[in-house]
Amino acid sequence: MAEDGLDIGAEEGKSSGKKKLIIIVALLLVLVGGGAAGYFFLFSGPSNGASAESDAAALASEPSIYLALEPAFTIDFMVDGRQRYVQLNMTVKSKNAAQVNAVSLHMPLIRNSLVLLYSSQSFDGLQTAEGKAALKVAALDAINGILEQETGQGGIDAVLFTNFVMQ
Repeated sequence: MAEDGLDIGAEEGKSSGKKKLIIIVALLLVLVGGGAAGYFFLFSGPSNGASAESDAAALASEPSIYLALEPAFTIDFMVDGRQRYVQLNMTVKSKNAAQVNAVSLHMPLIRNSLVLLYSSQSFDGLQTAEGKAALKVAALDAINGILEQETGQGGIDAVLFTNFVMQ
């Protein structure tokens, strides 16, 4: 009987050791699985760069939206003692509807900035193609600068002069 008692105690010791081993392995699997899930949850989502690229790709497939800045801009110049005028109609182009709406919302601020920009130009400089192209770039920078200030992003792709009269 003594032998049977030893055998039973040894078997109980072996089975409790197996249970402890199974519990430890199960805990390790839970910890590793939880760590992996946490890693994928935190780090595998799109980063800001990836989301910006996907936003840009989505906007590239959108049709362009145009907004005419009405009424026309009329700027007067004194050139060699004579009164001269420049009248120009302008339209902005964007694929971002939210930013086109922001242009409409901030139109007084944008028009003010553009009037100051246009009136600071040289009448003779505006007669050349290079002068008009430089003015378009400056107008685009002015509009996007205001949008960045007010909304945090630019979004206007181009400025189009739909009418440009000098007299």
